[in-house]
Amino acid sequence: MKDYSQLQKAPVIFDRLTGAVLKALCFRPRVPPGKARRLDWLEAMAGKKRIVTRTSAGFRFACDQTDWLQRNLLCNGVHEPEITRLLESEFEQSDVFYDVGANSGYFSFLAVTLGVRTVIGFEPDPESCTVFRFNRDLNGWGEDQVMLKQLALSDQSGRGIFKRASDSGDSGFGQWPHRETVEELTVDVVTLDDCCREPDASLPTVIKLDVEGWELAVFRGARELLKNQPPRLLIFESTCGSDGTISDSQISVLLEQYGYKVARVERPSGVIKATENYVARLT
Repeated sequence: MKDYSQLQKAPVIFDRLTGAVLKALCFRPRVPPGKARRLDWLEAMAGKKRIVTRTSAGFRFACDQTDWLQRNLLCNGVHEPEITRLLESEFEQSDVFYDVGANSGYFSFLAVTLGVRTVIGFEPDPESCTVFRFNRDLNGWGEDQVMLKQLALSDQSGRGIFKRASDSGDSGFGQWPHRETVEELTVDVVTLDDCCREPDASLPTVIKLDVEGWELAVFRGARELLKNQPPRLLIFESTCGSDGTISDSQISVLLEQYGYKVARVERPSGVIKATENYVARLT
């Protein structure tokens, strides 16, 4: 098990022309991202490099073509289109957006692009944090526009064992049906309530939570916030049954206790998978 504190190496990218050619040849729109051609032959010659793409929302993103989420961006320019559309319709410029499980920054950067005043990403994986910062710089944004906290959230503060997956979007704590763990790290963990008690903390009005099965622990660590200054909108992913009902009923019970009504966010295809996104609104 590794205890990561050292800085990670910054990503290396293909030059603009090479990246554009590779994207046009190998990552066409609507190509299923899992079937997009991998450039192993080129990486063997040129080393591992990322392809910079411009997303549908307009910001630039340096993509690792071997990672599912980023391969999806190369193919289609958008990640989780139903959540992207939801946030585009819901965000207000005065919002304070917490992107919990920010990964490499897609939803944080979407918020900045849409003019959200305060954007804070939470991500414990040092490699994902390095890519987040690289992509932030790539778009010319500073810490004052989109802040990154290299932390995990849970129901108690301290240190925790973080499981890094073969695809970065499946990394996290506990069990997750899609995860293929390749490495375990010891990372810093805090509660959301502890974060909100910090001097000059900006309290969230919108939270997006993508923590691969650790949702209940994060919500339990936010009881004070949910009781006293509840965000108007919570978006989270959870495992579910074939009818779309959240597998762990404790999540719905806890949120309903604080005045939220929970509904599933339907995919464009209408298909219900083993994990789905949900939105909780104050009633």
